[in-house]
Amino acid sequence: MKFDKKFLIFLPNLFSFTLAGFASTVSNSTDYIVLSQYKLEDIKKLPITPCKDDSDCPNYSNRCAFDIEIDAGVCDMNVYCNKFNGCVALLNSFDSHKSTSLIIDSFQTPNDEKDPNISKCKSDSDCFTNICKEGVCIVDDSDPIYNCIIAEFGVHQGHVTCGKAANQLCDDHEDCISNQCFDVCDSNYYNHTNDASTITLTKILGIMILLILSVLLN
Repeated sequence: MKFDKKFLIFLPNLFSFTLAGFASTVSNSTDYIVLSQYKLEDIKKLPITPCKDDSDCPNYSNRCAFDIEIDAGVCDMNVYCNKFNGCVALLNSFDSHKSTSLIIDSFQTPNDEKDPNISKCKSDSDCFTNICKEGVCIVDDSDPIYNCIIAEFGVHQGHVTCGKAANQLCDDHEDCISNQCFDVCDSNYYNHTNDASTITLTKILGIMILLILSVLLN
């Protein structure tokens, strides 16, 4: 049997294209690291690692958060944990719009308001919550997702802080990593420490104004 020369040339090109496609699929696993040896309580106890650049950081860190003004930095992280899956560290390359092998975002119902470009699940195993319904990962209220990050109140005071992720059921603001609870955790971060400082400053200014007025009136 004879093969046309053009066909013979096409075969290796087709083969190399298939391998390239396969390789790009496998590389998606570099977007996150499964921390099988860690539980939520272990993540909370992780040490704060000082750094100058990303190379100084452990593999679960997503970057070196460096402050040029004080010439210091800490290794940042973005870790999600639940009982079903344990913990997973998302790296900077992780894209919630493209990841189909790991979908972190979850909602109370399929009809909840959400980013239309977010990845859709095809089976329970696609979801960190292990519940997929109508293409949407659903919150498991009996096994909520917690998000752990490095809280930076000045780099030298950084510490690991954990709270429930967006759309998880909550009772208080402090339950949520966003510091905002409206029956479920909101996705927008709100720093209550700054808010408390603002309230305190307002009270002080109010007292000063009252004292000045009392002096003027007397």
